[in-house]
Amino acid sequence: MNDFDYDMFEDAEELSPMYDESYSSANLWYDDEESEEVVSVGELWEMCVEPTMRDGLVHVGKLLIWCFLFRASTQLVQVPPMVCHAVSAGSGLLILHHFFKFTTVYIIGFIVVAYIILSLTSYLLKKYRGPIMGTICIVFLVVCELFFVKKTEWHKIRGAQMLVAMKIISVAFDADIGTLQTLPSPIEFSGYLLCVGTCVFGPWIPYRDYIAIYNKPVWNFQWVWRIISSIVLSMLFLTISTCWIQWLIPDESWRWWVAYRDALSFRSSHYFISFLSEASAITSGFGHHDTSYWTLTVARPQYIEVPRSLVQVVVFWNMPMHQWLKTYIFRTTKSFGSFAAILSTYAVSSLLHGLNFQLAAVLLSLGAYTYTEYVLRQKLASVFRACIQVRPCRKDCSHRSKDKQFLVILANVGFGILAMFHLSYLGVMFDVSSKLQDEGYNYMHTISKWSTLNYASHWVALFTYVFYLLV
Repeated sequence: MNDFDYDMFEDAEELSPMYDESYSSANLWYDDEESEEVVSVGELWEMCVEPTMRDGLVHVGKLLIWCFLFRASTQLVQVPPMVCHAVSAGSGLLILHHFFKFTTVYIIGFIVVAYIILSLTSYLLKKYRGPIMGTICIVFLVVCELFFVKKTEWHKIRGAQMLVAMKIISVAFDADIGTLQTLPSPIEFSGYLLCVGTCVFGPWIPYRDYIAIYNKPVWNFQWVWRIISSIVLSMLFLTISTCWIQWLIPDESWRWWVAYRDALSFRSSHYFISFLSEASAITSGFGHHDTSYWTLTVARPQYIEVPRSLVQVVVFWNMPMHQWLKTYIFRTTKSFGSFAAILSTYAVSSLLHGLNFQLAAVLLSLGAYTYTEYVLRQKLASVFRACIQVRPCRKDCSHRSKDKQFLVILANVGFGILAMFHLSYLGVMFDVSSKLQDEGYNYMHTISKWSTLNYASHWVALFTYVFYLLV
């Protein structure tokens, strides 16, 4: 099971301060007195799509302008490294204040406390810095959520706080394993954590990649094209999430269609954030390879909406975050056994999101689902000598039945449909039109959503595991 990868579901709305009930309401294009009358495409465009895109572009534009100014001021000409880091931290603070106002002080306090503790542990121990900083970061996030910040305010900034925590933990682990020979100075540390291209919407970027953007920066047409294409895709998925999907599948539809609609709406909001984070990071200079190609990719919707397996979904849901979890959590805990590593990975990802029963329930369910799917398909692939594992086989694999054979295609399609079923069930409670999203979804909301579907996905997962034991 060395190649079993893990990721986490990220609550996309909590990273986006531009979500507003007036845009996400499913009844936006209905008249209160004539709720039965469905509007035309033109009216939908005028009442929902156009204002949603306008509001989104206003926020996106401000972010991208600051990302470009940061890159132009630090990568067009030779600038002293300390100046680069200072500009990175300063522009990051400005954009954080734009989105989060006074609550930015909690992010600054988090960074200051973390650097002091990391410096002390480096001086006293010079090892175990990764586990120590991981524990401290999680405790800090939980304490702030419980005692210091209002729920509505914390729900807006916890995505940015989670990104800061991931960067701090990665620096601590890199120092332990020798990837970093010395700790970054305070200004380097601040520049990395507050970099304007990644501090609001992500993605997580390793410290070495942050340092690399100042080394032989690439300016070419492909850089511009990647930014434009990412923005277009981001706006497309924003309108799908807030406008199109509710229009295509009304509330009166079959309950499983409504479940699929709500889950797709949530996934589309995640794709919006993913492509937006891609655009901001690339605008800041991240992601170039050699002298021409820009390889930074955050999510791949095509592998999520038409999946081969749930394992494939969690890998491509947020690829930088997947790499973070795999490198710093899964591999660190792998010595305790595969199942313990799985639970640790999903538990850490859940705690980083805060005290949220909804996310914890989804993540732990997803952990059980992906483990069950992986071991079952491994066993079936061994018994039938067929390419039906969670990932496509290599061309030179030892299986007798290859991917292009009809029965193998049929089996893989069947597992893909099963994955889509689980995704609809798990994502149904992420209702972007609910007023609860301002404070986070509670225990009763999650249970009520799953109960309307008779806990079908959990029963199917249990049956799948029993079947695996019997094979």
